[in-house]
Amino acid sequence: MKIVVLGATGNIGSHVVKEGLSQGHEVVAYVRNPDAVQPRSGLTVVRGSLDDRAAMAKAFAGSDAVISAIGVALRAKKPIDLMRRTLPVVTAAAQDAGVERFVLVSAFGVGDTATKASFLARLVYRTVVAAIFKDKELSEKSLPVSGLNWTIVHPVNLKEAPAAPAATVKLLDRVARVPGLPTLPFANVARALVEIVGDRGLAGQRVLVTTEKGWKPQEHAA
Repeated sequence: MKIVVLGATGNIGSHVVKEGLSQGHEVVAYVRNPDAVQPRSGLTVVRGSLDDRAAMAKAFAGSDAVISAIGVALRAKKPIDLMRRTLPVVTAAAQDAGVERFVLVSAFGVGDTATKASFLARLVYRTVVAAIFKDKELSEKSLPVSGLNWTIVHPVNLKEAPAAPAATVKLLDRVARVPGLPTLPFANVARALVEIVGDRGLAGQRVLVTTEKGWKPQEHAA
């Protein structure tokens, strides 16, 4: 596959680039600063901004999929509206380019996914990351009418660490709850994203990426 990665210099995106290349895919990193991306075989780096629909459509042309790992840092100044401003432009560019698959990286705790979280996790979602998560929630409402073959991925807490032996990928509507504060290495969610982008059966679905024990199925719900 030929995969375009947005947010390729970030924590998740940089790992997605590495994972995509390691699996033998052709990867395009669309970034503001090409110098921040290490040149590698199989990787094409394209300079551009997230508000330039024409430039993105050109970068997306001929690709099989786009993975958007765009995110806002905790230190970002308010108002936080990055996703609301940019996601409609990104999806329009993907439509212009005829992209077959679009995978958006969100977060567990965004929108109604928070109802499946533990008390401690909900407290964090309502305080520390509240503005960031609200921006994501509002932006994601546009995806069902985008005309794209989309999937929204909600990973649990992430950290920089050696890859764990495995991660769990589940449809959100089959998850009753996510106990505690499960945490995965960035490498694991990157691997899951590359697998998800190749699974066209996940079109129009929201999925959870968590640890092996970091979820409870619906049939066990109280």
